Parts: sequence; structure tokens; C-alpha cells
Amino acid sequence: MPGAMPGMDLGIQPPGLMAVSAPYATIMWDYISRGMPLGKEGSLMPDEVYSLTAFLLYKNDVIKSEDEVMDAQSLPKVQMPGREGVKPPPEWKHGTPRLQGYP
Repeated sequence: MPGAMPGMDLGIQPPGLMAVSAPYATIMWDYISRGMPLGKEGSLMPDEVYSLTAFLLYKNDVIKSEDEVMDAQSLPKVQMPGREGVKPPPEWKHGTPRLQGYP
């Protein structure tokens, strides 16, 4: 989209891809914590990351109240819309290849 900031399609501007497709809200928290703000990646304090994550979840109708508190206890409990489409990895047994066809 002309004039849009790069990366905004992942959060605020529709469709808010990460907010509706990430299987777990903690993935969003990690992405923001490690990659934001641009140019000073990783400089946000944990409370700032929780606030930004909550804001994006609210703006994308994943959580319904802008007053909902996000912290280490509440964030993992958020039911993400993309969670149902994710299959757990196959069980791995010691001594076997981790991926089919991988030596």
C-alpha cells in the first residue's frame, strides 16, 4: 500500500496478520521484544512490550477490553484465532531423525 509504513501490516493496519495468525500471543510478545523499535531493537522494557502486545491484540479484536492487563500470567492464556490451525510437531525419539528424510 503506497504511503504505509513497512511492517504495519503485521500489527495495526488490517488485516493485522500476526495478531490473527500467530498461534500464541507469546509469539507476538517475543517478536516485539526482540525487533522493536526499528533502529533500537530490543531496547523496550518488558512492561512496554506487554502494553504494545495488548494494544495490537485489542485493535485486532483478539481481546475485547482495552483495559485488559497483559503480563507474564495473563498473556499465555489469550486464545489466539490462529491457534486451531497449528499442529503440534511430531513426537521425537532419541536417535531418530528430527525431520522426515533428514539424515
